[in-house]
Amino acid sequence: MKYDSIAVLIPAYKPDRRLNKLVDELRDAGFGRIVVVDDGGGETYAQIFSDLAGLATVLTHPVNRGKGAALKTGLSEIMKTPDISVVTADADGQHTPADIARIADALLSNPDTLILGSRDKKSMPPRSKAGNTLTCGVFGLLTGLWLGDTQTGLRGLPASVLGHFAALEGDRYEYEINMLICASERKIPVKEIEIETIYIDNNSSSHFNAIKDGLRIYRLMFRQAGKFVVSSLVSSLIDILLFALLHYAAAWSRIAAQIGARVVSAFVNYVLNSRMVFGKKMSGQSLLRYALLAVFILACSCVGHYLLEKIHMPALLAKIIVDGILYFASYRIQRSRVFGEDKPR
Repeated sequence: MKYDSIAVLIPAYKPDRRLNKLVDELRDAGFGRIVVVDDGGGETYAQIFSDLAGLATVLTHPVNRGKGAALKTGLSEIMKTPDISVVTADADGQHTPADIARIADALLSNPDTLILGSRDKKSMPPRSKAGNTLTCGVFGLLTGLWLGDTQTGLRGLPASVLGHFAALEGDRYEYEINMLICASERKIPVKEIEIETIYIDNNSSSHFNAIKDGLRIYRLMFRQAGKFVVSSLVSSLIDILLFALLHYAAAWSRIAAQIGARVVSAFVNYVLNSRMVFGKKMSGQSLLRYALLAVFILACSCVGHYLLEKIHMPALLAKIIVDGILYFASYRIQRSRVFGEDKPR
């Protein structure tokens, strides 16, 4: 077979005969390992999966558990064979055998890279285009990984990271965004390949719930950023309370109290960010990076306020703009540089 080192994984919930046609065409294209997960479709759809006997490995969930759970079930099965990479594809006709083969070819040429089949937003229905564009923008701002299509189900997963992906949380559509978050955190290279944009009957067969699944996706994306906000608020409160204690109760000078309070609150912030926000072990290296970042942020703050005052911007507005930009920059830099992975693993 042409693609001996690649398995195709297809999660399927209440599919039609397009699934059988896709499997036949993939076999003809040279894919010898195809895994289909019946995600609790029930007796009504049993014949569709039964007809795949001999053509694909069919795994079954007794009840519907969600696309993410189906993908993880398939990955667990495929990982029983070592050194096998995976191409995931949808069962509803959105992904052509030609595009699946293109993703597989890209994966063979880039064996340690996450390959994404990126659709052209211009060809998407308005609702899908708006949702995908918003998610791509928010994801890019939070992670620094700018993608053209964060919601694509056609992906090439390198064998070296299947264990990481199989262990991710998320049983429904949020699992796929978590995969991208994992790639960003672990600095796994990501490559996008343009694929055909297909929406059959305006995507009426999709099981994606815009409200429920959308909330799951955004909750996952903002979870770390939300913890960062809490950490910052706690540290700010400590800074204020300690300043008041040192200056008024201990009679320290204003400057000494301010410096003392800031040093303590900054260390508390480092500890909280390391353990609670980014889930990393504290180290001398990350502490040094954090200290250098704090000095850099302070210098940028002074320069920013000075420049805005020069153009006669009100002090309060200047503070909101400068501190807001630097707060977001601090989160991004801490995520990628201070507490980020030094190399893929």
